[in-house]
Amino acid sequence: MSKRVFLILLILGVLLVFGSTKAALGESTKYVDEFREITTQIKLLNLINGLELDREQMRFIIDKAEEAKQLKADFLASVNEDSPEATEVLQTLQELRDKLLRGENISDDLKEQVHRASGMVEEARMEYQNEITQLALEIKEILEPHQLYTLEHYVPCLIAPKPGAAGQAGGTEGIVRQLTRLREMPEAAFEDRKEKIAQRVIEHMKRHLPKGYMLDEEAEKEWLIAFAEEVRSLSEADFALKKTELAEELKSRHALPKLPIDVSVKIERFLLNPEIIPLLESKLASGTP
Repeated sequence: MSKRVFLILLILGVLLVFGSTKAALGESTKYVDEFREITTQIKLLNLINGLELDREQMRFIIDKAEEAKQLKADFLASVNEDSPEATEVLQTLQELRDKLLRGENISDDLKEQVHRASGMVEEARMEYQNEITQLALEIKEILEPHQLYTLEHYVPCLIAPKPGAAGQAGGTEGIVRQLTRLREMPEAAFEDRKEKIAQRVIEHMKRHLPKGYMLDEEAEKEWLIAFAEEVRSLSEADFALKKTELAEELKSRHALPKLPIDVSVKIERFLLNPEIIPLLESKLASGTP
């Protein structure tokens, strides 16, 4: 990678981290906005291509995404309008904030007002959410089983691993190659480097663990070294039979349990995203599937 490309990627990374602080970055947020827009479009296109939508499905999704866009605009307009209800909510929350700033006790009357204000906001939000959920369910009805499966397993990514596997995580081929190289190391080299190898794997794991996850690095290092020694001790025939299983064991060691997700939630997030509208319209206009 050239130094110029590295610097550009570094700047984009910094902008993504600090992009919300517009005053601090000044005009540089222009690049953040463009970067986010392009990456969002790429991820949506990976999903669209993976779903292999027909023209009728594309038109239907465009219509529902347009409805969702209008619902959101109406919801925001109702929240922002100068109504007695909105004024009451704002004044109540301002009073609560001011009392907290002064360190005063919150009266029962104010507590009741805050609960009532929160209820009003939640009621409006739930009404909007129910309408969006209904649109998602309508899209779900027109998708084929294989499309629902693709959507359920979709993980946003810039490069789809293979056609029909939109955004799915890669397999174990890379891990198998690493295990094979591990077996090919001379005994002296392995003994000299095994602790460094284990530490490098741990550092890689830590980058993918959720914030706050406590990892016992010493116990993990012991397990990894024992695992590596087991891999090296296998005969060629046994390794050929077990290599995929071993790779899966290593890959899943710190995988977080997958929670069941209603596919309609993904429809709301991706297929009702207003940014999908011009992408589908472009595909319809060009005649590409």
